[in-house]
Amino acid sequence: MTKRQLGLVFVLMGIAAIIALFAADIVGASNFGGVGPLHRLAMAGAILSILVGLSLLPLGDRPA
Repeated sequence: MTKRQLGLVFVLMGIAAIIALFAADIVGASNFGGVGPLHRLAMAGAILSILVGLSLLPLGDRPA
């Protein structure tokens, strides 16, 4: 696995996590109205995952 592939995996996992957060809110999985503190924490983790992935993309085809 190259660093570019690993970066793409991190970016896709972060995007999927953000989509899952809002999907859970739409179906009413939480009792808190709106974006609660756990949503913010999970979103921060997802954004961190995306940023780490984006930082790995330019490193190219070197092994991870």
